[in-house]
Amino acid sequence: MPIQRRYFLQMGAAALIASACTRRTQSPDQSITAASNDLKRVNHAFGETEIPVNPTRIVVCGYETVEAVVAHGVQPLGIPHGVAKEMSYLSLDEEAIAEIGSPNQPNLEMIATLKPDLILTEKYRGADAYPLLSQIAPTVVFDIDGNSEWQKLTRLCGEVLGKPAETEALSTAYDAKLQQVEAQLSQVSKQPQVSVVRIFPGLISAGGTETFAGSVLADAGISYPPHQSQAQSLQNISLESLDLLDGDVMFIMTLQSSAEFAQESRAEVERIKSHPLWSRLKAVQTNQVYEVGPHWAIGSYIAANLILDDLLKYLSR
Repeated sequence: MPIQRRYFLQMGAAALIASACTRRTQSPDQSITAASNDLKRVNHAFGETEIPVNPTRIVVCGYETVEAVVAHGVQPLGIPHGVAKEMSYLSLDEEAIAEIGSPNQPNLEMIATLKPDLILTEKYRGADAYPLLSQIAPTVVFDIDGNSEWQKLTRLCGEVLGKPAETEALSTAYDAKLQQVEAQLSQVSKQPQVSVVRIFPGLISAGGTETFAGSVLADAGISYPPHQSQAQSLQNISLESLDLLDGDVMFIMTLQSSAEFAQESRAEVERIKSHPLWSRLKAVQTNQVYEVGPHWAIGSYIAANLILDDLLKYLSR
């Protein structure tokens, strides 16, 4: 594989699961008003935009927003590179969807050929591209600063798509699932501390509370080991600092977007497991290390429910 192509794939895959630190903004929440029978005005992170009341040709430039759109039963026309393969749990139709590059550097020519009636992105990913995107089609920039705000994003997305009832149904089902998890885990004699680890070639990251997975664990009443319980996003660690991952249970997430990348991720996992410090970790000694999929990475009600399924499967033994 050419070096530039390989670099793009690795950086794109890394960005796909990287979390930004969450900051609570002071800007007003999104609002929507009627403009005409066919249009409505949306106040978003970068101003006010008129969009179709019922958009049908939607291009999504942000990873998290892809999940939020699909959770509402809508399949976009265009999505970022690698999403369909990496986020296979969304069951996207790869034949019917175009890849439009990275969120920060979308392929404008490709987007224009799709003739979208709405473009969606996120403030912390799409700031630079917004002026050009808005010349192609009405563009809404969701006012979020990281994937720990996935529930807010889902609500804002539901408002833009004209599907608030679907958003409410997603929230209600999630709350019911949380109650199920809490009830089942309450029967466990000792509540475990859970360590969440992301591994891909050359990089080990520990998940903090201000990540998507961290927010779901918090909703379920699950605690982190001390190092990961701080208000932070992903923290890169070295092999010599593996003790920072120590918890009663460890969930390891790797990437599978390409066969080569999956193979390299597997090699990295095996390299870590061969380190002397690995065998000293509590979760290793008690055989409670579990590998999970990329649904632990980005954020939507679809992925959150899959994480809750994992908690039910592994923590209630």
